[in-house]
Amino acid sequence: MNAKQSGLISIGAFVLLWGSAAIFTKWGLHHGAVIPFLFFRFLIATVLISLFCIISKQAFLPQNTPYKYVILTGCFLITGYTLFYFLSLEFGISPGLLSTILALQPILTFFITEKSFSKIKLLGLILSFIGIIFLVYNNLFVNKLSLWATVSSIICLACITTGVILQRKISEKPWQVLPLQYVISLIFIALIIPFQSFDFEMNLDFWIPVLYQGIIISVVAQLIFYKLLQSGNLVNTTSLFYLVPLVTLILDFIIFRTQLFAFDYVGIVAILSGVYLVYRNKAIPKS
Repeated sequence: MNAKQSGLISIGAFVLLWGSAAIFTKWGLHHGAVIPFLFFRFLIATVLISLFCIISKQAFLPQNTPYKYVILTGCFLITGYTLFYFLSLEFGISPGLLSTILALQPILTFFITEKSFSKIKLLGLILSFIGIIFLVYNNLFVNKLSLWATVSSIICLACITTGVILQRKISEKPWQVLPLQYVISLIFIALIIPFQSFDFEMNLDFWIPVLYQGIIISVVAQLIFYKLLQSGNLVNTTSLFYLVPLVTLILDFIIFRTQLFAFDYVGIVAILSGVYLVYRNKAIPKS
């Protein structure tokens, strides 16, 4: 398998897995509170990534990056992002809408980090942004979002944007930073357990989403994401978030029967067109 094929597989896997995350989260939150869901998710992820490092005899702590910088990055990219992601869904936002709001992240990253850019890439990002506006219009102005859902989703967006920008300065292998970041996230969640509900149902409807999030999203998808961040252009990589809402919207419709409107279809076409413009004539990130 050549580098291009490997890159395409990584991109496809990331988009599919990341797009399914909100669906499993919504499913699990129907059967348990946010805090126990996050506690067990981070616990599973911490154990798995640590076992991987031990069995493969890999270093599982940063070698060239200060611990405080790795921890700070993790606080935004993992702890803050995940917590407010879950809270947004608990406060009633739909998985599809949350994914579309988070798809604004490449726009923010682009204007913060890019010193020079092509007009075609800028046009693609703007076109994708317009597509997102179409997607969220019906929910923002027809089906009014709650204040807490809106605030949580905005904080979630700010966390992942900040975390992605900080992460680009970390040259360590993903497994050299994730164990420390997950341990910090686990400790943070454990500290707030006494002040929050820890209720959950002891059934498969709770544990399947927890296991999926802890294994597939927190380990597999996160490793792919870090790999893509380190191997490709930051804006190109984060532009993949424009494709995530498409997967989420489709799954949202199939599983929860969330209705799609005419503006949604226009938005989907605009997003796909924008991503094409961003990626046209660009090499696939090396594996």
